[in-house]
Amino acid sequence: MYWLFLLLAIGAFILAISTTQMWLLVLALVASLVFALLWVKGLYVARMGSVVADTPRALHPAELQALREQLRGQANAPLASSAAPASETEVPAQPRDSSQP
Repeated sequence: MYWLFLLLAIGAFILAISTTQMWLLVLALVASLVFALLWVKGLYVARMGSVVADTPRALHPAELQALREQLRGQANAPLASSAAPASETEVPAQPRDSSQP
């Protein structure tokens, strides 16, 4: 939608060229300048705004430690499950409660 500011800036500039009154000329030139600056700002945000937002944030040392422990747990889990017999890894079926539908 930032391109609408460009159209408004051009329209205000055309009004400034075609008017014969000094106060309307000054008002139209100021409006044209403001709309042109808003268009440039919108263009910048559309092109560069997403680049700035994609930078990763630094992790807190506690978060890093939690990630390390999680990775260690995942690395040790396949070794522990392959060493355990199949009967120990099975979960017994839970009896159904008759009060629930």
